[in-house]
Amino acid sequence: MRRLLWTAYTVMVFEGFLIYAVGFITPFVQATLRVDPWIASLPNSLMAVGMGLGGAAARRLNARFGAERAIRAWLVAMAVAAVLLAAPVHILVTIAGGVLFGAAAGGWLVHVNSALGQGPRGGLMLTRANLASVSGSLAGPLVLSLAAASIGWWYGALLPVPFVLALAFVTPGSPARDRPTDAGIAEPPLSREFWLAWLFLALCIGAEFSYVVWGAQIVSTRTGITTETATGLASAFVAGMVGGRLMASIVHIDNRRQLGVLRLGAALTLIGALVVWAATAPAVDAIGLFLGGLGMSAIYPYGASLALAHAPDAPVRASARLTLASSSSIFAAPLVLGLVAGTVGIVGAWAIVVVLLALALALVLRVGVPATVVDHAEVLAG
Repeated sequence: MRRLLWTAYTVMVFEGFLIYAVGFITPFVQATLRVDPWIASLPNSLMAVGMGLGGAAARRLNARFGAERAIRAWLVAMAVAAVLLAAPVHILVTIAGGVLFGAAAGGWLVHVNSALGQGPRGGLMLTRANLASVSGSLAGPLVLSLAAASIGWWYGALLPVPFVLALAFVTPGSPARDRPTDAGIAEPPLSREFWLAWLFLALCIGAEFSYVVWGAQIVSTRTGITTETATGLASAFVAGMVGGRLMASIVHIDNRRQLGVLRLGAALTLIGALVVWAATAPAVDAIGLFLGGLGMSAIYPYGASLALAHAPDAPVRASARLTLASSSSIFAAPLVLGLVAGTVGIVGAWAIVVVLLALALALVLRVGVPATVVDHAEVLAG
């Protein structure tokens, strides 16, 4: 169990590094390969598509090759994807790297969610895994900028490769298994409570990446400060995320209290979105962004753990569905917000974020506490 935890947390650091790197290499790709901005952004957009494909394929690969071989394949694919992303030879190579990385990340997330998200400590373990990912995300832009200023940005993108390859051969497969069904009998559908938690997560993740992609622009528009200053101010959202996950990674709370944290988190994130929407003073906007990040910090790990608790007989299938929620929201929400902003402006389009969070809050108020909780020790023994 200890080996599973620490290798998973370590991989999450490099996975977080690469997720943000795919976005942050966009201006470097544009300048190096001399392509239009929208073409340079395609690796980031198509990463979300690949994530959905990887999540959908993960369960079949686990069944066919076994969990340990499958996870090795996903991590090797992640390392190969990093090499493609860092190869400044042609935009099609970079796009292929984005898609492949998304697929590898989607398969990896199914592994992490099913391995760590079950049982009374599932929310705590997923919180720590996501804190590791955020740590890598913070390091990514710094490493890329330092490399770009000295030896070349592509060397910064290559940093995770040897570590991920090494981890591929020591990270164990997920111990989680779906309950088998008799031949000729269809799998029972996932519960209504699971799908409520799934939709809640999809709405919140859409709002989260709307904050990430468009938060600086609405702050700049509302306050009149420069885009560069607003981008720096938007780090308050990340600070809230890191602070909240750090606190949640230390304190273990049970499922009933986790549900209360989810409700409070959705409410805080909604308040933060309203403050950002209304405020015209940079300091007030920073408070709104911080509240948004703080509220959002525990939503994914606790929400995923809650959803898995409502699917005790199908953790791998449920994890694949959760990855689909993440990938579709990451792809669709910022894109729709941008399209609407092109018509009515970013201030008017920000109403989408408010609506997403209001719906999420209404949904999580309807989700119940799981009747039974699978003990992780039993999963390991089985």
